[in-house]
Amino acid sequence: MNNRTKRLPDAELEVMKALWQAGAPLTRPELEARLAQHRWASTTLLALLSRLEAKGCVTREKQGRGYLYRAALSRRDYLPVESRSALSRLFEGSAKNLIAAMAESDALTDRDIDELEEYLAELKAGRENR
Repeated sequence: MNNRTKRLPDAELEVMKALWQAGAPLTRPELEARLAQHRWASTTLLALLSRLEAKGCVTREKQGRGYLYRAALSRRDYLPVESRSALSRLFEGSAKNLIAAMAESDALTDRDIDELEEYLAELKAGRENR
C-alpha cells in the first residue's frame, strides 16, 4: 500500500471485504451471492468492480465467458487507511480519545486494558531501540 491510498466508499469496501473473506478469486455470480444482502443489480456490482480495478484494488482475469476477480489490495495493507480515517473523523485524530470513548462505554475489560498496557510498553521499547 502506498501513502496515497484513500478510504474506500462503503459499497466498494463491502466488495473488498467479500473478496478478502473468500481468500480466492471469485466470479461475478459468486460475489453477487456473497453480497446478496445488499440487493445490488449486476450492473451495480460490475460498476463497483470496475472502480476498484481502476484504483488498483482489484484485478480480473478472463475465465471462459466471464472474469475471476481477486483483491490486489490486502486487508492488512488497507486497515491502516481505515483506522486513520476513523481516528480522524470520530476522535479528532487522538488515540487517547478513542480509548477514552471505549472506557466510558464500558467496552474495555480488565484483560483488554492489560493487553493494551503490554502492547504500548512493547511499542515504546521498540521505538527506544531504534
